Amino acid sequence: MELRLLGPVEVWNGERQIRLGGAKPRALLAALLLDAHRVVTVERLMEAIWQDEPPPTARGVLQTYVASLRRAFTAAGLPNVIGSHRVGYIAEIPADALDKEVFERLVDQGRQAARGGEHGEAADLFRTALALWRGPALGGIGDTFLRAEAARLEELRMTVVEERITADLFAGQDASLIDELTELIAAHPVRERLRRDLMITLYRAGRQADALAVYQQGRQVLIDELGIEPGPELRQAHESILRSDPALLAGRSARETTAPPRPDEPKPPPPRQLPSPPPDFTARTAELAELRDRLTEPGTMPVCVVFGPGGVGKSALALRAAHEIAHLYPDGQLHLELRGTSEAPATPLEVLGRVLRELEPGASPPGTLEECAARYRTLLADRRKLVVLDDAAAERQVRPLLPGAPGCGVIVTSRNRLAGLAGATVLDLGLLPDEAALELLEQVAGAERIAADPDAALRIVRQCGGLPLALRICGARLASRRQWSVARLADRLADEQRRLDELAVGDQEVRAGIALSYDLLPPEARTALRHLGLLGLPYFPVWVAAVAMESSLDEAEDVLDHLVDTSLASVLDIDATGRARYRLHDLVRLFARERALAEEPEPERTAMVRRVLGGWLWLVERLSEAVPTGGIPRRASLGLAHPVEEEVARTALAHPHDWFRGQEEALIVAVELAAAMDLDDIAVDLAAALSSVAFEGSQYVFDNPFAAWHRTHEAALAVARRMDNALGEATLLAGLGHLYYERDHFAESRECLSQALSLFRSARDHRGEATTLAALGAACREQGYLPESLHFLGRASRLWTDLADDAALAHVNRLAGSVHVERGEYPAAWADLTAALSLFQKVGSRRGEGLTVRTMSLYHRARGDLDQAEELSTQALAIFRDLGDRLMEAYCMRTLAKTWLRQGRFDAARRDLDDALTTIQALNDRWGEACTLRVLGELDLAEGRLYQARSRLTESLALWETLRAALFRARTLRDLAHVYEALGDDDSAKAALAEAMEIFRLHEAREYRELSG
Repeated sequence: MELRLLGPVEVWNGERQIRLGGAKPRALLAALLLDAHRVVTVERLMEAIWQDEPPPTARGVLQTYVASLRRAFTAAGLPNVIGSHRVGYIAEIPADALDKEVFERLVDQGRQAARGGEHGEAADLFRTALALWRGPALGGIGDTFLRAEAARLEELRMTVVEERITADLFAGQDASLIDELTELIAAHPVRERLRRDLMITLYRAGRQADALAVYQQGRQVLIDELGIEPGPELRQAHESILRSDPALLAGRSARETTAPPRPDEPKPPPPRQLPSPPPDFTARTAELAELRDRLTEPGTMPVCVVFGPGGVGKSALALRAAHEIAHLYPDGQLHLELRGTSEAPATPLEVLGRVLRELEPGASPPGTLEECAARYRTLLADRRKLVVLDDAAAERQVRPLLPGAPGCGVIVTSRNRLAGLAGATVLDLGLLPDEAALELLEQVAGAERIAADPDAALRIVRQCGGLPLALRICGARLASRRQWSVARLADRLADEQRRLDELAVGDQEVRAGIALSYDLLPPEARTALRHLGLLGLPYFPVWVAAVAMESSLDEAEDVLDHLVDTSLASVLDIDATGRARYRLHDLVRLFARERALAEEPEPERTAMVRRVLGGWLWLVERLSEAVPTGGIPRRASLGLAHPVEEEVARTALAHPHDWFRGQEEALIVAVELAAAMDLDDIAVDLAAALSSVAFEGSQYVFDNPFAAWHRTHEAALAVARRMDNALGEATLLAGLGHLYYERDHFAESRECLSQALSLFRSARDHRGEATTLAALGAACREQGYLPESLHFLGRASRLWTDLADDAALAHVNRLAGSVHVERGEYPAAWADLTAALSLFQKVGSRRGEGLTVRTMSLYHRARGDLDQAEELSTQALAIFRDLGDRLMEAYCMRTLAKTWLRQGRFDAARRDLDDALTTIQALNDRWGEACTLRVLGELDLAEGRLYQARSRLTESLALWETLRAALFRARTLRDLAHVYEALGDDDSAKAALAEAMEIFRLHEAREYRELSG
């Protein structure tokens, strides 16, 4: 029976550990064993378990714990050591069963030997005692008095370490102590005895200056941390070194006159197997520091796993760290190549056999894995060896190669995460950032070469994706081809179809490195990787992989996690569904695409791409149905949508803005992929679907809708034209026209819409024709072409009436009503607006209702009915606030503020206008900004702040000129004329008013009649 307190609290029966239960039963046993052979009261035991807050049932629970411990001993065939007493319990244990008692006995024997001058024997006894320790005393149990007991034992342990070192010094073993003492002082800088012994050891090694430096460092630490000067022993050692006291060399003299080694028994040198690290090793400062810190922790057996993709520099980092700390492992360094990415990984038995033959020359290794592992651990016990296990395949390959006791350190490199190695520190080695990657490229190719064209060098860095292997290959190619410019290599790498061919030099090849990992994948993971490479997405959610693989979300997630664990994919972030989004490194993506094109028939590739894009189309259509645009509903796709799991749809519908922003770049790439594969139908449908929701409720759902929308439409438009898909071409031209409209580029909008209109008519697509006519009417309205606007809207209205589409007809009626208001045709305006409101209410379009009510407010304000205008503006404002539409809320605030301006309520008007301008500028709406600046100028004019009014109106005028919105420019000129008149600048006033009148006349606006009268 072994009872253990010097580490986690444990009980062993031979080779089997006994289960003791949770922390509280172990705390109870620890309290009894600390006072073995003495009665421990119930109160004291309760304090050990619950500190000062025992539950009301504490005594009963305590009895339960005692009973459970007794049962555990009995079940294991061990004698019961817990006896009862009237006031508590007592632990009666056999001799040498408790490690704490064995430790204390060995320490006493060591001290007796030291007092008798047997310093070598004393050191051995102390060393044997210290070997009983397995970690922090009591395993960190609880916050009770046991913590103080554990601290007392830890202090005793450190004292024995100091005594053992002193004994080694007396025995003349000083040369082997420098590294150990240096490490101990780093961990315990204020322990003066350790510092004294290091000074003596350094002095004996002929390093007097280093010894004196250790003293000065220690003195400063004591002053800084404790506010005291060194004690007498440390000062005496310092003085003895200063005067070169020969007594300090007594330990060396004793060693040299006793027991010299026999010449016929040479001691084999410790293994020094570490290969040299790459001479161009760079960056990785933080990772190197983390490895060093972990591998130099005293009293432990650190295991560090360096994990990452092939070519990321795992072995280089491991070897660099190993060389830097090798002096802390004086018993040698082992480098074991495990061949984890080869077709025949090394077996643990094979590796152990090789190691044992090196550690015991002439001896035959045992025959079984268990026997070899046991012998290996025995040989490494009480030794400080560093073991580097390079290119591990899996945990089961590594576990038998781990030493069994503190003192040794282990570094493992692997393309697999090896998360199953309990207690190991896993260092996920990422790709190099641009600055560090450039530094590596400079070291290989030459700094002058890179400095000559830094822009091209940065292109190479990004084409290599920060992968050190690829960067070294590029550097080597530049170094061996002096006639090449850096730009030439960058240009060659720009072609994705040949990039992997370029990334090869000598026996180094990126493609081969990725293939090693790919070939070890199970079939379903290889298929998934090929599909994801073919899609070419910059990132992708789980559902995309599920659709590509035709599997469930959970099955796809398992495969993706396996790709992550094997360093072939990485986790980008967590999406709105709570699942991870993943990405492939660009070079892995190119490799996977190559394999897909080589290994999969074209029909299978095409079907997979159609499934994935159809899934996106299905989701976008679901979102489009749920988005209250107040405009013309988008037509359904032609049966190309592919339903995905409902969980994904629920999340997308719950957070449409977040969902779209998380998918934006991937959606663009998906459309471009379909276009490249000549899949014109799905490319057109997906691009058109995106345009229908890219501007949801006046709030952009893409971060940069113009760029995103333009890329998808241009790609789809090109394939539609290439495949003679006239209807698709018309659809995309109409979408581009709508995009230009939303960006306030009205001339470009009208040009695209006119082209689309001709194509829709040729195809006899009446719905497309009606939609385009309505869009043309809106674009003409914004530029002040009011008769033309009514022409297009009238034709659209007739088509929508024939098509019996109430929502679309409502949209056209509202636009026509607003144009009639601009022209001063109030009966026609009211008829159109009341019809639009009725239809929007009929189809349940809350947003359309809000837009119409706001236009009705403008109608009443134009007629001078300010109270009714105020009431309707307030209603519209409430609707858009309820919808969460920030932009239209700001528009309604401006509408209401202008009504208050006409009513003379200047303070209220300014407050709302300032808030509206802030929102509009934040949303980058130039049209709204121009309108709001104009109203602020009117307000300044009304309050007599003439210079501020001139400034605001001038800003507004500049925006209208940029937007080419003539009618609104004319209104601003009219207001500016009033300002000039008030300032006494009659010439400027007349010029501005004359220009405004000419514009009003050309556009048949109501202002011309009003001002003429």
